[in-house]
Amino acid sequence: MSRGSNSAPNYNDLLKKTEHYDKDERYMAISDLCEALKRNAAHANSENNNNTAAASSSTTQIDSQTERRICSAVLSLLDDSSNDVQTVAVKTLGVLLMTVQEEQVNEIADRICGLMLDPTKSALRDVYAIGLKTLVETVPDEMGNAVCHRLSSRLVDGIHTNSNTSPNSSPSSGDDKNSEEIVLACLNVLTDLLTRFGSTSNSIKMQHEPLLNVTLSQLASPRPIVRKRAGTTIGVLATVISDTLLHRLVERLLDQIDQASGLGKSGKKRAKIAHKTDQSKSLASSDLRSADTRSLIRTMCTVSGTVGHRLNQGHIDRIVPIFLRFCDPADADDEDYDSDEPMDSDDVMAGMGEEAATAMQIELRESCFAGFESFVLRCPALIRPHLDQIVYSALAYMRFDPNYTYDDDDDDNDAEDDEEEEEEMEEEEEDEYSTEDDMSDEDDDNNWKVRRSAIRTLTAVVEATKHDPSKLWIDEFAWRQNSEKKTTVAGALVNRFKEREENCRVDIIECFTRLLSYTVSASSAGVLVLASCTSMDDDALAASGAVVVDLRSNVSSAIVKATEKQLSAKKGGERSKSSAIALLSTLCLAPGGIGSSEQITSVFRHVKTILNADDDANTRRHSAVNSKSLKLEALCLVRIMLSCKKHDASDIKNSLLPILLSDICKCVQEDWYKVISEALRVLVEIPGLLVLGSATKAEKDEVATSLYDAIEPRLSEHDLDQEIKECALSASATLLSILHESLTPDQKNRILTLLLERLKNDTTRIAAIKTLSSVGRAAKSSEDLELTSVMNEALEQLALLLRQQSRSLKQSALECIDTLVLCLPASDVDMDEGLFDSVLKDLGEIISDKDLHICHLSLSASNSVLKARPSTGTLVKSHVLPASLDLSKSALLQDPALSSLLNLLEQMIASGAIGFDELHKFLEGQMAGDGSKGSKQVISNLAQCIATIAVASPLANQEAFIRSTISAIKPSNTDVAVTQLNLLVSGNFGRKVDLSKMKGVAESMQKIYFESFDSSNEDIKHAAALALGRASVGAIDPFLPALLSALEGSSGKKQYLLFSSLREFIHCYRETEGSDLSSSVPMLLPPLEMNCGNDEEGVRAMVAECLGALACLEPKAILPVLKKLATDDSDKKVHIHWTVGNAVKFAIGGQINPTELAPYMPTFIELLKEDDLAVKNVALLMVYSAVHHAPQLVVGIMREQVLPQLYELAQLNMERKIDLGPFKHTVDDALPLRKAALSVFSTCLDKCPSSLDIPAFMPVLAKALADVEDIQLQSHQIVHTMCARHPIPLAAAADSFVKALEKTVNKKKGQKTGTELERVYEWIKSGLRVMLAMSKLDGIAGAKDFVEFVDRIKKSRPHAPFLQAVEDE
Repeated sequence: MSRGSNSAPNYNDLLKKTEHYDKDERYMAISDLCEALKRNAAHANSENNNNTAAASSSTTQIDSQTERRICSAVLSLLDDSSNDVQTVAVKTLGVLLMTVQEEQVNEIADRICGLMLDPTKSALRDVYAIGLKTLVETVPDEMGNAVCHRLSSRLVDGIHTNSNTSPNSSPSSGDDKNSEEIVLACLNVLTDLLTRFGSTSNSIKMQHEPLLNVTLSQLASPRPIVRKRAGTTIGVLATVISDTLLHRLVERLLDQIDQASGLGKSGKKRAKIAHKTDQSKSLASSDLRSADTRSLIRTMCTVSGTVGHRLNQGHIDRIVPIFLRFCDPADADDEDYDSDEPMDSDDVMAGMGEEAATAMQIELRESCFAGFESFVLRCPALIRPHLDQIVYSALAYMRFDPNYTYDDDDDDNDAEDDEEEEEEMEEEEEDEYSTEDDMSDEDDDNNWKVRRSAIRTLTAVVEATKHDPSKLWIDEFAWRQNSEKKTTVAGALVNRFKEREENCRVDIIECFTRLLSYTVSASSAGVLVLASCTSMDDDALAASGAVVVDLRSNVSSAIVKATEKQLSAKKGGERSKSSAIALLSTLCLAPGGIGSSEQITSVFRHVKTILNADDDANTRRHSAVNSKSLKLEALCLVRIMLSCKKHDASDIKNSLLPILLSDICKCVQEDWYKVISEALRVLVEIPGLLVLGSATKAEKDEVATSLYDAIEPRLSEHDLDQEIKECALSASATLLSILHESLTPDQKNRILTLLLERLKNDTTRIAAIKTLSSVGRAAKSSEDLELTSVMNEALEQLALLLRQQSRSLKQSALECIDTLVLCLPASDVDMDEGLFDSVLKDLGEIISDKDLHICHLSLSASNSVLKARPSTGTLVKSHVLPASLDLSKSALLQDPALSSLLNLLEQMIASGAIGFDELHKFLEGQMAGDGSKGSKQVISNLAQCIATIAVASPLANQEAFIRSTISAIKPSNTDVAVTQLNLLVSGNFGRKVDLSKMKGVAESMQKIYFESFDSSNEDIKHAAALALGRASVGAIDPFLPALLSALEGSSGKKQYLLFSSLREFIHCYRETEGSDLSSSVPMLLPPLEMNCGNDEEGVRAMVAECLGALACLEPKAILPVLKKLATDDSDKKVHIHWTVGNAVKFAIGGQINPTELAPYMPTFIELLKEDDLAVKNVALLMVYSAVHHAPQLVVGIMREQVLPQLYELAQLNMERKIDLGPFKHTVDDALPLRKAALSVFSTCLDKCPSSLDIPAFMPVLAKALADVEDIQLQSHQIVHTMCARHPIPLAAAADSFVKALEKTVNKKKGQKTGTELERVYEWIKSGLRVMLAMSKLDGIAGAKDFVEFVDRIKKSRPHAPFLQAVEDE
């Protein structure tokens, strides 16, 4: 009996039971073992994905000895007498391979391969083959090369030993049958082996040529199944072999195919001519002489399908004429293609019976067209010279049906205008489908396979020419041999819609649908012009060089007529009707759509027939299975026709209302929820159609009544599918929004009442809220749609929803309130004024910094209420303003919430809800309402608020305000916070208003700012610097030159502040829409370049930030300057290079265009080679930023320029001792470099692991594990990451880690206590985590020192509590 999922498995008991005499016991034992191994594998994967995953009580670690016993038991059960036991054993093998070590995997591979190749094990060979395939599919990637090394040569030997390519061998021979099974099994396994490891395993790469020779030899096998399987293997092999071997393969295949005769009279003539002109060509390999032509062609098609892009023009030029011998277009029209004329001695059909010869012809032609399909898709450029021949051949064989006559040559154009003749044609069409039913039992008519392959070739041509499909509409081909009638590819496809075979007919319609879709896309791209308007001047278009595809005259009508025949055929297949509907849906996207009113009316009538199929007793039995899905597709077609805007709205309206409207409304009462939902979606489009179609008042009234009668029951019902409810709400939204004038007051009130009910329902609240928002937007622009009757209750319900815990519900409710209140008139006596009091009160209560997004929406809704009803200013002031003021002094306020707050305050000033002076006073009062001076973030937010309301105040007050603010700024003022605030207010105000237009203001502000730089308070200096930079954005001319002029004679702290201003100016300018600083760059660069070598590190840091920000704005101007500075060799080159490295780092973090920066990166990377440690550190941080933000910048130069320096710096040690008198202190100047280097490597493991040389890093990592504590902890994290991603090199280097890890886990606590002692314990546990993680690596058993170290630690009593704590994590 299977164990419970929570109990740990006893592997010993299970292994004993696998040897039980009772097959049921063995079955249960192997099943339990399989489940136990699955849990163990799942746990291992979980630990690999999450390093902190806790160990499960149901999973135990399997030791190596138990693994070997399990492997032996599973392998022995592959020979079990019970098939059920064998099946589970194969499953268990797949799970086992993911957990055992490489050595055991190799043993399993040897054992199963030997059993599979054993001639005496024929009864179980299938089981062994499945087991070996399972091994190949599931073996870990890192073990793939070893498995390939053991299997590839043995499989090749197995094929050689058991091959029999003699055509006279007896198929019934027991030995031959046994050998055939071995060859097939070997080919199967080789195919899987090549698929997974063919391009990555060195063992397989060394066997490419032997594999090619042995598989080619099997194409001469007398067994068809062996030839087919060999062809499949060759197709996979072709994807991994070199170009030389591929060329040899193609030549050998073509040489043999070239010796065969063609099919049909024309094909044989082609072959004879080719043989006469090339009599000297000999076979490339004698082992292919007896190969079957079918297998050769099929193999060639397989090769072209997999590596067609690697074939050259010579290959294609040779292949196509050979293939055309077997599918010559002339033979498709030759009714005597299968006559009894004598066959040539070299005919591929020689010696065959008539049925076998016919089957051979069909398969050969099918294979050739499959080859054409792959050539067209895989190498479209090479096949282009032969494309016309291929298309001509495909068109000919698309109608290749020698057992049936379609009367293609009859000219029935005149009959199209005659109604009686049209009905007769429809009857003939039905007879065609009945003929199909009559012939369904004829097993010998497989010519439809040839037609299908030809159609697929045409589909490939359509796919290959999708960017410019004009030739498929314009170029003409002869319809039949020696016939004057010509047709285009598009025309031929439409003409063949009458194909009698369902599969082929569907493929034809889908091919044309794809052609039409690509044509519409090409028209949108301007590649061609679709002529659809009768007034278009085609001559003018042609004269301009545009390619014109005319759908106006006969094409659209022919398409519609052909699809209508499919829709009207009573015995036609559902797939054909579905494809026809899809084609009409695509035609709607083309200019002109389906066509004129006649075509639209005709299509609607056929849709009506489909929608009424259940009511027709004659058609019910034919459409019982798929009628619902077909009805759904028909409704989708109607919806697309209504919404595509390609038809004349009046034509659609005039056809839809009398023909389909009642049936669509009836579909709303269907049983299947998908049909109901789609019918409602159609009803959504109808109101808009009436407006576009200039419907009369009577029509609108009639339609509105019909829609109301259809929608209202679904809207009022409760026990419905959620999709139906939502679609009903959408339909009611458009009905009420557009046709509200045609609805009676009772009907409008009924819909609004139902909307309110849905608003109160838990499942439909959000959909109802969206519907109300839509109706609200309509009511805002229409005076006839009044929501006052429900506005009170709606707003009340929405306000109640604001008190719910659901965040998404709050969000939707806030957005709906924002919309609804804007549709209200400025004054409405019917509105409950007390409701606004309630709503604004609820809005004010959720304004908090706990959820800034909800806060943002609430502020926005309050702003909308104030806009719609300025009279609510008092309520906003009493309910919303206090919470807003509290929010303004939150240090968390930022982004959208801050913007919404600024908009609300601006609107309050504009609407007169509060005076500027009063609000200004309130905001200033937030500075220290609790007695504190406020944080820098609070001061900054308040400064923005004050500046915003000042900008919103009348122009006459603005100048007075800014002058008052300036006068209040006194650097010597003891109230530092107030001075900071006024400085920032002036800067923010100047950012939005051009202060140069106010006489003397700019000069006064400059004076104040420069004076503030001399203040004794650092916060005032910093605020003045920010204000100067921001004020420069609004008025560049007076401020920027003064700032740059001040920089020239400045030094020390003042210079730092000026550069801070310049940095703020650049950053703020970047945030301005449409910013263009190119004209100012020549003015900005000189002081920046001059100070790159400044002795003050703070100044250089500001210069670096400025250059980095400028590089993001103007990379073409700044990057060459940085490159020049990076190679500077002056006395101050150390400082300059430090600044350049920081500037590049800031530019990368500022999201500079990587394409612009990439050419300069090799120069900047050279900074890693500088002697100065500070420059090296900055360069490392620059590389770290590049790897983190834009790894493509360094991937190409990682191995050559970055990694060597990275390895060197990660091991750099520069300790020195400092004599402090009583004791000496050791300082390691290279410690920051080692940390930065390891950080770069750790990030590379995530961002660009392929660029790393892992084995070369192992000695560096081993040394880092023995470094100081910080470096050790960093290295431990790297090891954990590598355990999952690079286990093999980590296991190989495990012994070199032992000394460092042992020192870490044996760390002495000494006299440490408290937090220092806890830090030691965490250090020890970190080392133990690394030890345990590495102990689970595959192949770790080979690291003897590490295994002994693990064993010692696990047996150590002092380490037991630490190990337990780690395992419990």
